[in-house]
Amino acid sequence: MKKLIFIPLFILSLTACQQDRSADIGHELNDYFEQSSLPSAVMGSIDKDGETQWYAFGPSVWDQSDTVTEDHIFRIYSMTKAITSVAAMQLVERGLIGLDDPLNDILPQMAAIPVLNEQGELVEAENDITLRHLLTHTAGFGYDFTSYRLQQFQPEEWEYQDKPRLFESGEDWKYGTGTDWVGRVVEKVSGDDLETYFRKNITGPLQMNRTWFNVPDSLQDLIVSWGMRGPAGFQENPRLPEEPATFFSGGGGLYGSPADYMTFLQCMLNYGSYDGGQILKKETVEMMLTDQLPPDVGINYEQFENGIMSYSGGFGDPADRWGLAWALENNPEDHPRPSGSVYWAGAANSYYTLDVENQLAVVYFTQFFPFNDKETYDFYRLFEQHVYINSGY
Repeated sequence: MKKLIFIPLFILSLTACQQDRSADIGHELNDYFEQSSLPSAVMGSIDKDGETQWYAFGPSVWDQSDTVTEDHIFRIYSMTKAITSVAAMQLVERGLIGLDDPLNDILPQMAAIPVLNEQGELVEAENDITLRHLLTHTAGFGYDFTSYRLQQFQPEEWEYQDKPRLFESGEDWKYGTGTDWVGRVVEKVSGDDLETYFRKNITGPLQMNRTWFNVPDSLQDLIVSWGMRGPAGFQENPRLPEEPATFFSGGGGLYGSPADYMTFLQCMLNYGSYDGGQILKKETVEMMLTDQLPPDVGINYEQFENGIMSYSGGFGDPADRWGLAWALENNPEDHPRPSGSVYWAGAANSYYTLDVENQLAVVYFTQFFPFNDKETYDFYRLFEQHVYINSGY
């Protein structure tokens, strides 16, 4: 009889301990937020049992008195890249394109873009660009805010659809517009624009109904404030999009809710499976989670004044590697995130962690520039640390 009583008492005790830990996390996060200058933040986690926890601080619209939630809609910027990468890998699975096929015939306008060499000369590229190059940021494309050479490259006339490449494909790594070109590949091969393709094959099946390039009118009230942190505090930008997107940026154009992105990450935790189907095969997700860089190529982060990037935070470790959609943690000293887990972010200070081995995912959303703000990045890592501790890791 004592054993029969002990089991439910043990379960009740365990549940109470979990609730106590959750309350402790909430108090510590609240204390951090109250002592910070952050206007608002939403963060959530999901564990191996599928249990989701959400914490939210501050208003959805900065001059209002509500509390932001996981269902509000954010500009997710480069968190778009993982979704676009999944779309491309779906086409690979269907045999419509190969990871290492030259893309010259599919996107001749991309193949024609010259290389800007170290001497400042524009030279014709010799190596073909493949889908693998684009997905791993080894095709040579950059951003103005990741390359001083591109920032300084301001010709009076330019006939191409992107700035020049910085090196021959496969020879180096530079974070840039490659995933925008992946989006063009998906559109060309599938025959659908990227908005339609996502709704048919990813966001629709996963019921990510608050994730769009063009947010429907019925949902625009859910779009949160965003802006820029400056010496005098936060300056808000126009909250709603001023005109509809006509170019669907696979590298950074989506709006979405934290809850939707958690759904996407949960699908990745399940190796592409969701309640109702499979958006990718398990072996495809496993490949996306492994190092895809050539052995002699590493991640490099160029630091220079550009107005979009901050160097006060701790984002980006040159010891890490790159898969087919995200950075791979490769530094055993970077606790609590273990080696083999993956992570990335959006330019307005949103972040995620995906740890398939331990079946954990974390999302964190704020909404302002410059990226890699120390106060908000520390908040994300504090929450991530609590998630791992609370899960017994």
